[in-house]
Amino acid sequence: MKKLNLEKLKLAAEDVLQRSQLAGIYGGSGESGTCGYLYPPDHPTHPNEETCGWSKATVMNFQATMGGWYCCESCGTSYC
Repeated sequence: MKKLNLEKLKLAAEDVLQRSQLAGIYGGSGESGTCGYLYPPDHPTHPNEETCGWSKATVMNFQATMGGWYCCESCGTSYC
């Protein structure tokens, strides 16, 4: 995952959400089995495939290593 340069975006550090704040936006309890993951379209074996029943830590790891998107139970997407 590429990191954004705040200087190029002309944002101050206080204008950017912290990880804990961002986790609150994603929603869900993050407990085991409450989150879903959507593989990125360029994934070699699972393009755009949705998988469900993961913990928040697991789907966050998937996103960090492969890209894609995740959502936990209360965010209301079609991931699960």
